[in-house]
Amino acid sequence: MSVKERAREEMRQKSATFDPNDYHYDDPKANPPDLDRFYSSLESYTKMVTGGYTKLFMLDARGGLGKTYNVKRICKEELDDPSKFQHMAGYTTPLELYKTLWKAQHEDTVLFLDDVSGITKATKAVDMLKAATDTEGDENWVSYRSSRDIEHPFREGESIPQTFCFRGKIIMSFNETPDNRHFDALKDRGTFYQLDFTYEERLELIRELAKLEDFSNLSLTEQQTTAEWIADVTDRSMEVSIRTFKEICRMRHFGQQEDHNWETMALEVFNVNAEKYLILRMRKHTDMSVEQQVEYFKEETGYGKSKYYSLLSEIKNDML
Repeated sequence: MSVKERAREEMRQKSATFDPNDYHYDDPKANPPDLDRFYSSLESYTKMVTGGYTKLFMLDARGGLGKTYNVKRICKEELDDPSKFQHMAGYTTPLELYKTLWKAQHEDTVLFLDDVSGITKATKAVDMLKAATDTEGDENWVSYRSSRDIEHPFREGESIPQTFCFRGKIIMSFNETPDNRHFDALKDRGTFYQLDFTYEERLELIRELAKLEDFSNLSLTEQQTTAEWIADVTDRSMEVSIRTFKEICRMRHFGQQEDHNWETMALEVFNVNAEKYLILRMRKHTDMSVEQQVEYFKEETGYGKSKYYSLLSEIKNDML
């Protein structure tokens, strides 16, 4: 049998593309998903706010790590009245922030400013937040001076006062905390926490999420194989998050329903070269010799031996 024939036979037995049988899976019934170990500190700090132990909690975490979902979940679990929790996200102005603070002024109300842009560099907005979270005394007076009436957020034709006493609590989250002296003064008024996971921890997190029945339209086994596929094709230099895991699950569901190659689509998300992926799969999941790998690589890609070794060198450098 020639080298090329041996390579083809090897690949018939063990595909160079994604093979679900390559992996071991946890039974969610025997090993339920464990998310507490990732978010225990976040839960404690959030409960400090809902319990009235602090007026301000600031959370710094990159996108896709579950900060918004978990803050909302904890607040809704801890507050006995849904109206006591208010959530604001996206761009806002100092005036809109003032109205939002006015709506959340009552005691036991928690206002979640979720990655709200437009206020962190606005001196007037930061001053209002500093006034609302002042730790000295029980009465925190917030003002917005204007020559015009401030329109009521609910009732057309009515206005709200330009000064009020804020007795609520505030949680703020950021993908990247502003770095300026004026904002540092606000940080000093509350608890500041950075939520971050190593690459290995993020892989473990998505493996736990893969055990959740309602995470995506895929089956539990498909979710778990997708999590392992991500571990296979990525390295520490790549952005792996809950968000990317969910997106890859959507791609796989689409590919299986519409007969599209979801792996090719997903590789582009991580900017992984398809030829590199072929080499990785052969090296990780087959017993092929290097000579057999080269022959199969040439047959599948149309490239020569030098291209194989060039990509292999890049793969080793990436791993280092």
